[in-house]
Amino acid sequence: MTGSNDKNHAMRSVWLGDAMMLAATMIFGAMTIFSKQILAELDVFNMVALRFLIAFAVCFIVFRKRYRSLDRETAVHSGVLGTFLFVSYLCMVIGCKYTTASNAGFMMSLVAFFTPLIILVQDKVIPGGKQIISVIITLIGVGLMCLSGSFSLNKGDLICMLSAFFYSFQMLYTERYAHKHDPIVLGTFQLIYVAAYGFIFSFLFEDAFRLPASTAGWGQLLYLALGCGALGFILQTSAEKLSPASHTTLIYASEPVFVALFSFMMLSEPITMRQIAGIIIVFFGVLLTVSRDTEKPEIHEQ
Repeated sequence: MTGSNDKNHAMRSVWLGDAMMLAATMIFGAMTIFSKQILAELDVFNMVALRFLIAFAVCFIVFRKRYRSLDRETAVHSGVLGTFLFVSYLCMVIGCKYTTASNAGFMMSLVAFFTPLIILVQDKVIPGGKQIISVIITLIGVGLMCLSGSFSLNKGDLICMLSAFFYSFQMLYTERYAHKHDPIVLGTFQLIYVAAYGFIFSFLFEDAFRLPASTAGWGQLLYLALGCGALGFILQTSAEKLSPASHTTLIYASEPVFVALFSFMMLSEPITMRQIAGIIIVFFGVLLTVSRDTEKPEIHEQ
């Protein structure tokens, strides 16, 4: 009876983690829209510095008591996560200059492909058959949503692919470190590293550091800071303590679905029948994974 209760508790924990990761992915889905809008007023690294500094400041104030558990190891591990996050974001920004938003969205969904590949190389863990099928189905769905018949790889696509590759490491190490530290402290302290990188790159490569000039600009910046930067990463880090990487990365790969839905609701961009078919296929692929045996596999530290 105890074993059954433990299994039910484990299943509920994983389902909660899946729900939190889905909420984070929905929040990240609006990031593309607000990022494009705020870049009309701020340079890229200027925006990154402000966004992540505000996010960290708010999180530190709200969770200051939990920060008493911050130690050297947590700070180092947060630095690792923040570095992967910044490099991934940098690749995405550069890549988007040379390719279409649709192609970039598809390349970022390759997180679902890179993650099991990295686990295979690092931990010698072979993905299960259902996980492989789920990844293939999800990528087909995202491809239907994002890619046109004239799709061909260019340097922007390859740079965005690098972004997905580095973000896969960010998600994998988040899962690994979240079991050793307070996930709130771990997930929010990485933000100060990204802000620091943003300030450094801004002063090195941009003409001037400025604040948003309009009320709309401040609204967009605050959504990116408090929604994506604070709440999004709190949800992601907490989710990865509860759910396996096979769940969280596949759920994250569905982000183009929410980008399309927010574009439809906020920008009145039409959704085609092909995109609707892609959305249905993506959710089928995600459901196939999260409906599997939900016992979380152990990942051994190297």
